[in-house]
Amino acid sequence: MGPRLIIPALSAVCCFLPGFSSAEEPAPLFPFVISYDGPDNATSMAHLLDAPAGKHGFIRAENGRFVDDAGPVRLHATNLTGPANCPSHEDADQLAARLARFGINCVRLHYMDAPYGNFREEKLVGIVADAPATQRNLEPGQLDRLDYMIAAFKKRGIYVNINLHVARMWDERDGFTGTDQRPWADKGLDNFEPRMIELQKEYARKLLTHVNPHTGLAYTSDPCVAMVELNNENALIRNYFSGAIDRLPEPYAGEFRRQWNAWLAGKYDSTKALQAAWNWVATPLSDEQIPEGKFDSPVSADGRKWILSLGSAEATCGTDGGVFKIDVTREGHEYFPKLFRALSVKKDRPYTLSFRVRQVKGSGSATLGMAVADAVKGWRSLGVHQMLTVGSQWKKFSYSFTAADDSDSAQFQLTRFKVGSYELDDLSFQSGAESEFNAEASLEACSVPVVRTAGYAPREAVRDFYQFLVDTERNYWVGMSDYLKNNLKVKSVISGTQLGYSPPFVQAELDYVDSHSYWCHPSPVNPDWRIRNESMVNSMACIRGLAAQRVDGKPYTVSEYNHPFPNQYGAEGQPMLRAYGRLQGWDGVFEYTYNHRPNFQPQRHTYFFSMINRTDVLAHFPACAAVFLRGDVQEAKRSVVAAVDYPAYFDRLTASRAVGASIDSAGFDSRLTLIHKAAVDLTGKHGTDPATVDGISADQKVFVSDTGELTWNVEQPGAGYFTVNTANTKLFTGFPQGRTIELGDVTLAIGRTRLDWATVSLVSRHATGFGESNRPANILLAATGLSENQGMKIDQVTATTITLEDDWGDGPVSAEGIPATITLPVAPDRLRCFALDPGGNRKSQLPVEKNGTGGSTIVIKPDCKTVWYELDIE
Repeated sequence: MGPRLIIPALSAVCCFLPGFSSAEEPAPLFPFVISYDGPDNATSMAHLLDAPAGKHGFIRAENGRFVDDAGPVRLHATNLTGPANCPSHEDADQLAARLARFGINCVRLHYMDAPYGNFREEKLVGIVADAPATQRNLEPGQLDRLDYMIAAFKKRGIYVNINLHVARMWDERDGFTGTDQRPWADKGLDNFEPRMIELQKEYARKLLTHVNPHTGLAYTSDPCVAMVELNNENALIRNYFSGAIDRLPEPYAGEFRRQWNAWLAGKYDSTKALQAAWNWVATPLSDEQIPEGKFDSPVSADGRKWILSLGSAEATCGTDGGVFKIDVTREGHEYFPKLFRALSVKKDRPYTLSFRVRQVKGSGSATLGMAVADAVKGWRSLGVHQMLTVGSQWKKFSYSFTAADDSDSAQFQLTRFKVGSYELDDLSFQSGAESEFNAEASLEACSVPVVRTAGYAPREAVRDFYQFLVDTERNYWVGMSDYLKNNLKVKSVISGTQLGYSPPFVQAELDYVDSHSYWCHPSPVNPDWRIRNESMVNSMACIRGLAAQRVDGKPYTVSEYNHPFPNQYGAEGQPMLRAYGRLQGWDGVFEYTYNHRPNFQPQRHTYFFSMINRTDVLAHFPACAAVFLRGDVQEAKRSVVAAVDYPAYFDRLTASRAVGASIDSAGFDSRLTLIHKAAVDLTGKHGTDPATVDGISADQKVFVSDTGELTWNVEQPGAGYFTVNTANTKLFTGFPQGRTIELGDVTLAIGRTRLDWATVSLVSRHATGFGESNRPANILLAATGLSENQGMKIDQVTATTITLEDDWGDGPVSAEGIPATITLPVAPDRLRCFALDPGGNRKSQLPVEKNGTGGSTIVIKPDCKTVWYELDIE
């Protein structure tokens, strides 16, 4: 790997701080680990919880919403992962109190079914005993700790979301062979393998019908169980498209083929009828489009047929010794560098692409992206896209496919090159394809081959095969749900898996639909993990995608969302998600994850996703609770509903392998989700007429919700911001750039910060405003910027990509003090301002000045050494 800049964390270096000159050294960071208790003070929103959880009966799906006997239910939630689901009884009581303090009223119990090691640490057991003879038994001690924790949650008004299968992978102990050849966690495979499905049912029975001794109720009968999720991020279709099903060993491949042939036998009377419908014959290879693909003569990326697109990367390419060589000295953002070779294709015609590739220099193996895509139509796949694992030995890849569209702007592309040297040879792209349907294949012999992701099949065969995949998934998801409801008598609402993994038409047959998303998810690159270090306020990503795919008429949750550490802009994520989730009328939003280890009072960050000691994130959770759970943000006044019926969806699935459905796939601009509610009508009958929706110009930079409460502004490149302005919650996150932000009668002016970025929230805890009236008010002000471990070292891999490798630093977590001036519409003699300690207790009083409008001005400074302030209005 080439040279990289190693810099100590920003607390120790000034020359890398945007917004500061060399003469303006920023104030040092200060230790601030938010206390691990649940005090009843200005930092608590526990009064929003309606304890005990389930007091108004089971949550149910009704008219597209979660309700109980008292009315609508919204879940302001988080996750626990792996061994964190099994705390000691003392830790469980303290955990329940702390979660209630932040207004959290639901916890998703995730990854309990297998040992968990967080990518970096030794694996610890969940509730399944990792015994020498079997994985089919629950571990009694761990189960008791889980039971006690759920009982503690229930007392505090906190529901649970029980995940069933997440990660357990069957092995020889229980009679399953080929563990090293199957997909991780048996993803996709366990949607159709009969014995795996029966063992999933067994696990559900053992867990859900077990009586919790601390409540006296089985989980099938306890209304504090808000929902049950069958199988996390796991679907046959998604894993088929990844190539994982193609690679299945026997006997699993044979079982899949048997089910495929049984499905065909239900549609076709004979092999002859099948062959007539498919016309699956070989098409001879011809019309080579890359005659120079042997690289016997010089070839260069001259910007015509061959292009090497660098972005922020550094690389060179050209022929060398009869091969095409790519030398990468610096990786770039967004999968750069990228290598392209121009092609052309005709819709519905077969083509065959083949090549050899190897990595001759670099660290470990490489994972390259490969596709034939349309450069003009948004790089949409034209029929083939794969991830390739490339090592030091030559590896041949061959793909036959039917072109999804006409394109004279098609490009063969290789992307995701990391630092190293690569060689490409024998590159060929020809019309035609060999047939895999040989003369011996027959329905009668149950030997009709499956349609491989990398193989050619005529369109009718592909359509049959994809419908078989959909039907197989439906049988699995509906069958599992029916078993839980009819056999186990589960009364909680049930979901299958996440949108984007399984067809929405299948998932919508269960009680509610769910989705996941991450901004700047860490990516594994041996020997370290890397993450993009960018703020989402400049991107308008993630939230648009989540909102655009909601299914009309079904409750909708986002059960995993995070801006993972060490991305330094993490505080923005949860407030933005909850604000737009409330605008959209979602039913639950879950941060992923609160904790992943049995240590419930950590003093430093050790994990990408854990929120337990994310000072910058937790500081704003009281405001998040007000925005979403209390409902300070109003739902949008108008809905944009895209009509997508199954035939149209299935055509798109077969043409481009697009599993999801969203408003943009039906012709609406997904940016509308920043203004109005959005949903997809799967009946295809009740869509919004596009002519009645005001359009959005391509260069629009300011998006205001139709309620007037949410604003996302990206007018200044690289300096976007987002605001919430409601009667009882005010929030700013983004790049202040010297602006004075007006949030109704409250104004906010943020000074210089280390990232020239900050998040500031104000929440009127009892919904009595900000002093506009004569009512008293207790307001929590939270102001955060940079937050990190002490001594943490950032490895700057590219301009926008960082890693910590193993230099995570030490505790306690330290935070940046934010300089800001806040004005409120209340006379100074009615207002007192206090800096708070990590427990939320008052530690010092700040002066309050009268301003020119008769209101009050408060100035907060880094030397207050806090992220929390209490504003008390008499």
